[in-house]
Amino acid sequence: MKPLTIVSSRTPAGALLEVAGDLDHSNAHQLRRAAVGAVVSAGLMLVVDLGELGFCDSSGITALIAVRNHVVAAGAGLILVAVPEALRRLLHLTGLDEVFDLRDSHRLRTS
Repeated sequence: MKPLTIVSSRTPAGALLEVAGDLDHSNAHQLRRAAVGAVVSAGLMLVVDLGELGFCDSSGITALIAVRNHVVAAGAGLILVAVPEALRRLLHLTGLDEVFDLRDSHRLRTS
């Protein structure tokens, strides 16, 4: 099991959370807390980079849904980037790929 790390930074579009390690029942609350701490504002984005995510269980998916709900309630948007193939498959099977904005990169197109 790889320990979970979450690095928070700011971009012109809003907040960026870089998630690495294993996201499971023992630490999913850390992702929720990091999203709340990112202070998303209306009209801005919260980008969650999952490129270094090693594992995600149902508690991790529930945390991602809670993060989305928090961001939407604030009037902001959420983008998941570099989603590992196993998690992308799971999101597709559950229909959550229609709920989340999934992208390959956190570089947002301006045109």
